[in-house]
This record gives sequence, C-alpha cells and structure tokens, in this order.
Amino acid sequence: MNLQRFATLFTQPWATDALPTLIRIMLGVLLVYHGSSKVFDGMGDMIQGITDRGWPFPMIQAFMAAYIEFAGGVLLIVGLMTRPVALMTIGLFSIIFFVFSATDPFAKKEKALLFLFLAIYVFLSGPGKASVDALLFRKEAK
Repeated sequence: MNLQRFATLFTQPWATDALPTLIRIMLGVLLVYHGSSKVFDGMGDMIQGITDRGWPFPMIQAFMAAYIEFAGGVLLIVGLMTRPVALMTIGLFSIIFFVFSATDPFAKKEKALLFLFLAIYVFLSGPGKASVDALLFRKEAK
C-alpha cells in the first residue's frame, strides 16, 4: 500500500494564514469576557484578594489587570497594537500564574497558564492578515 499519496493529508499544515488571526480574536474575546465583569461590576473582590496577600497598591494593580484584560481584549479582537497588548498580557498572566497563584493547585491556575501561552503565541505570530495592524503597516505598492 502506497501511503505517500496521503502525505499531504497527514503532514502538511492547513489554514496557516488564518490561524494567527483566529487565535488572536479568540484570545481577545476571552479576555473581554473575563475583564468586563471586573470593569463593569466592580473590582472589590479582586482588590480584596490582592490586599489579603499583602501586595502594595491593590487598587492600582486591580485597575491595571482589569483594563489589560478588557481594553486589551478589544484591541486584540480588531488587531490593533497586537504585539504590545500581547506583551502586557504575557506580563499579567505570568504574574498571575507564577506569583499570585503560585501556591494554588494546578487545577485552579491552569486557565492562567492557557491565557499565558495564547498570548505568547499571539506575540510571536503577530496579528495575522485580517487586522488593523496589517492595514496600517502594510507595504505600499511600488
């Protein structure tokens, strides 16, 4: 049996142009979802959690985290300032996973790790072709 005819089916990547865009949008939607409750319903629980751990400036930290999630998510959805937003998201979720939730069981902090790796992917792959960044920074035809 000649398996070589199936090589493309099993070994070649599919939709490689669409993948960065899809993952960027999905990360943005998830961040908006998680950040909107903090922005619109108040950050009291978040501030209290930071205060209970003895961290300085809990109101500023909660504000920054909530708006990195919410406003950063909106920017990721449209693909504007993708890499700076992804870098801030990497910083936020690195702190959440490695410091804030360091002593928590893995099952409680696995979502932060997933967000961290999605943000790393978006940072490394860029915004994709369907983004405002691609429109703003595309090379002009000569």
